[in-house]
Amino acid sequence: MKAIKTKHLFDGQTLSQDKVIIWENNKIIAIGDFDILKQYTISDIIESNDILAPGFVDIQVNGAGGANFYKEEISLDTINTMSRVLIGLGCTSFCPTLISSSDEDIQKALDLVNSLDRESLGVLGLHIEGPMFAKDFRGAHSLEIIRLISEELLDKICQSKVSVVTLAPETVPDHYILKLLKANIQVAIGHTNATLQEVRHAESLGVSLGTHLYNAMSRFNSREPNTVGAILTSDNLYASIIPDGNHSDFTSIILAHRALGERLFMVTDGILALGTDLKTFMHSNQEVFVDDQKRCVNEQGALVGSMVSPIECIQNLVAHCEFTLEEALKSYTYTPAKILGLESQIGSLQEGALANFILIEEKDLNLKEVFFNGEKIIL
Repeated sequence: MKAIKTKHLFDGQTLSQDKVIIWENNKIIAIGDFDILKQYTISDIIESNDILAPGFVDIQVNGAGGANFYKEEISLDTINTMSRVLIGLGCTSFCPTLISSSDEDIQKALDLVNSLDRESLGVLGLHIEGPMFAKDFRGAHSLEIIRLISEELLDKICQSKVSVVTLAPETVPDHYILKLLKANIQVAIGHTNATLQEVRHAESLGVSLGTHLYNAMSRFNSREPNTVGAILTSDNLYASIIPDGNHSDFTSIILAHRALGERLFMVTDGILALGTDLKTFMHSNQEVFVDDQKRCVNEQGALVGSMVSPIECIQNLVAHCEFTLEEALKSYTYTPAKILGLESQIGSLQEGALANFILIEEKDLNLKEVFFNGEKIIL
């Protein structure tokens, strides 16, 4: 057994002082005050003045470390690279995200993720982002691939390890959404031109998520609240946000946080440039440039994912978006884990959960150490 005595412990929901966490192999055994150490035989005790928190949970990552989860790179090598880079950045659980693709590539991604061992790589399940989108809100997704998929492919998705499907609800029949939900797949509203009424109808079917709020969705105006207004005034919808300073103005994130509270959660929307110093690269058959603000943009100036690191997003939420540290950490640990029904295993520090946690410096909120499946990772 091993243990960390820490000055600050965030368990996924609250921050407390002077706690110890004890684990054996890849599972947490106990958490409590320092005196519980007397009850166990500990081989190694680490003492820290940093903030101990669960490993980050990201349900939308398209690539990392130069690897792109798309077309010919839908492979175990890509998953291994993404896993290694993301874990090194403190993200110990993630959904590899497949943008709008052909039937063949969707099937290829399904077969790959179905074969993976979640605990060893930190892969939760596939996030299928598209191709059932509104063409005018496709963002950087290729126009020619936007379509309604067949019921045959839908059935295969429902029988696979898929965590999230992002779609435009106005473009799909109700029974598609109901099939996905019955298969315990989260349906997220995104890349959509949905009206307020169409979003409310999707909610009535059981849809509970919005993908990258403000981006690639019909915007709020005084006479038609559209998708943005529908999400911000919903009593039930959760919504992801990309706090990189590029996808949304920080003031817009403040507004969303005031409206949604803990139902606003964080994703990086990371692409292959994440964890690299690349300046140009190819992504989904288009050249992407990294500008002085670290924006990833195509030749038309459209944003193509993000290369912001997870800890930078946490820092941005606290420094610029009126989040407390507890709120920021929860938005990228417990809340996304809860959305997927996995909060007893990841995104929280509790008995029986995986021993995936990080240490963050108290003053500057820099990432200091990462532990994955109970083992310290060399950063």
